[in-house]
Amino acid sequence: MEAAVAHERSGWRRLHRWLAVRLRPPRRLRVTREGWIFILVTFGVGAAAINTGNNLLFLVLGLMLSLIVISGIMSESTLRAVEVTRYLPSRIFAGTPSLVEVTLHNRKARLPSYSIELEDRIRGWSTDKRCYFLKVGPRGKQTAAYKTVIPDRGPLRFLGYRVATRFPFALFEKWREIDLLDEVVVFPRLVRISPASLASTRRTGDRTRRRPGHGDEIHGLREQRPGDDVRSIHWRTSARRGQLMVREHEEEESEELCIYLDNARGPGSPETGRDPVVERAIAIAATLVVARTSQGLGVHLAVRGGVGPAVSPGTSPDALLRFLALLDYVPAEDPPPMGRLPPGRAVLVADPRRAAGFDGAVIAAEPAEGEA
Repeated sequence: MEAAVAHERSGWRRLHRWLAVRLRPPRRLRVTREGWIFILVTFGVGAAAINTGNNLLFLVLGLMLSLIVISGIMSESTLRAVEVTRYLPSRIFAGTPSLVEVTLHNRKARLPSYSIELEDRIRGWSTDKRCYFLKVGPRGKQTAAYKTVIPDRGPLRFLGYRVATRFPFALFEKWREIDLLDEVVVFPRLVRISPASLASTRRTGDRTRRRPGHGDEIHGLREQRPGDDVRSIHWRTSARRGQLMVREHEEEESEELCIYLDNARGPGSPETGRDPVVERAIAIAATLVVARTSQGLGVHLAVRGGVGPAVSPGTSPDALLRFLALLDYVPAEDPPPMGRLPPGRAVLVADPRRAAGFDGAVIAAEPAEGEA
């Protein structure tokens, strides 16, 4: 029964979207302030021409009405046969300016397009940044860019563009909407972490394996073997023992950092909306992921109710950042993250009191002043 009701609702939604697209007017028009002044003056000239019967006033009235007609024809020519292409950055972090590139194509064979303004349509909020193109020649294209700051993490859907023009006399603003769907996942915002906290994760994340290998630390001395580099010969010991001795280095191993993230709502937080403490914890986790992977190290993540994807040393952290961007809140009754991964690396908690007894570095996820 519930499946049938859900299917019926999805059908109504598809029908509503189809009708909204089909019944949407192809062009929309708005009179500017200059246009209202021009229209009032035109009415005044028309009233004076009718009352006086002056042929000169009728001539002026005809010229003013012809400007309105010409404005409609030329603005329609400008908006006709134009297409838009959007280029999104590979990574978008919440709270960080991102550059979005837009290319306007004029598909008309002979006529240029003048004074076009593009505004991106994004579901859930509107951006005040617009791209302006003074002239795009026949079969030509131009590229512009605008900066935008996405406030929150999570999925973001770009719906299309509003293509507007006031050409040629700025009496009217005519626009059309172009559908251009794009979906991206906005990664959590990056925050500042105290040097002491970063140092604690760095100490627990790196170690040197005590066995021969390639590294900077000296493991010991041994007799020279065929193929050894002559630069590693320790001449003083070789002279004392009467045989060639070479330096042997210790193998360095970069241990993967394990991050524990408590994504349960705090006791005083509302049941709906965002919990600023959990959001701070997610931001700290994302910052650690970016910082550690930029050093060529691996990262593991555990949360309440599951384990996130692991990032191997030298690979991109995008999978883990995407997991953090889409992470939901869970009830406090769910199993805590501690214990799912080997302890002793790092822990991020929504409530510092939940870190009691944890054997590792603790970073209290308390929102900084001015952060939500």
